[in-house]
Amino acid sequence: MQDPIWQAEKKKILTRLSIAIYKMTDEQLISLLHLFKDLKLKDNEKLLEIPKAHSEGVVAARDRQLLIARFFLMINQLSETDLLKFMNRYEQKRFSMLREFPRVPCNITLDLAADGRAINCSAMDISAGGMFVESCESFTMNQLVSICFSVADDQLALKLKGRVVRLEHGGIGIKYESLTSYQIEIMKNMIDRLHRQVRSRFRID
Repeated sequence: MQDPIWQAEKKKILTRLSIAIYKMTDEQLISLLHLFKDLKLKDNEKLLEIPKAHSEGVVAARDRQLLIARFFLMINQLSETDLLKFMNRYEQKRFSMLREFPRVPCNITLDLAADGRAINCSAMDISAGGMFVESCESFTMNQLVSICFSVADDQLALKLKGRVVRLEHGGIGIKYESLTSYQIEIMKNMIDRLHRQVRSRFRID
C-alpha cells in the first residue's frame, strides 16, 4: 500500500506542474523534455523523442498537445525519488529562466489584437519573456493575442504573438509565444536600454 502522505504531496506537485506546463512556450516545453532525458528513464525512449519543428522552429498545435500529454504520462510514472529529483532540476531551470529575462518598468504604447478586437493600450513592465499590459478590456486565461509596438523611432514595429497568463484588475500578464532568435535579440537590446534609463534616473552625482 502506498504512503498516503506521499500521495498527497505528489498530488500537490502534479497540480503545480500541470499549471506551469500549460503556460510554457514551445521552447520551454522542449527544455523540460531535456530534464526528463537527464533522469535516464527506462522504457521511455518513444516518449522522450523531440517533436519536429515547423516554420521558425514552432511546434505545431497538435504536436504541442501530444507533448503535454506525454509529460503527464511520464510524471505519473516517476517514483518518489525520481519525481523529487526532477522537481529539484525543474526549480533550478525555472529560476535560471527568470534570471535570463529580467523585468523592467516602462510605459510603452502598443496595439493589441485579440479575437477580432483592436485595442490600444500600454505595457507597464516588460521582459524578454513577457509583459504586463494595462487595459480595462476583458480577457480570458490562455487567450492568444497579437502585440505590435515600436522598439525605437528609427525601427520598424515589432510584431509578437502572446498568451494571457495572468488576469488582474486593470490589466493582464502576457507571455510571448515562440519568439525567434532575432526577436529575442531585439527585446534584450531594448530591455538593456530601459535598464540604463532607469539607472540614470536614480543616479546620485
